[in-house]
Amino acid sequence: MLRTDNGAALRLSDFADPNDAVIAAIELYGPEAQTAAAYCAMEAHFAGRPADFHLWCEVFRVFKTRFH
Repeated sequence: MLRTDNGAALRLSDFADPNDAVIAAIELYGPEAQTAAAYCAMEAHFAGRPADFHLWCEVFRVFKTRFH
């Protein structure tokens, strides 16, 4: 596990940009990218990772803004 300078666990939400995550999801999952982002949000929520959950919700919002 990666750690910050103060020893805390590094989270995806600490460095990810939602717009870049949308592009990566499209490249990885094609037409299922929006669904994959929703599943990532649910996984983060149920795993007790609220910061990552909020990141994936923002990614999902970017999808809705760009593609609907």
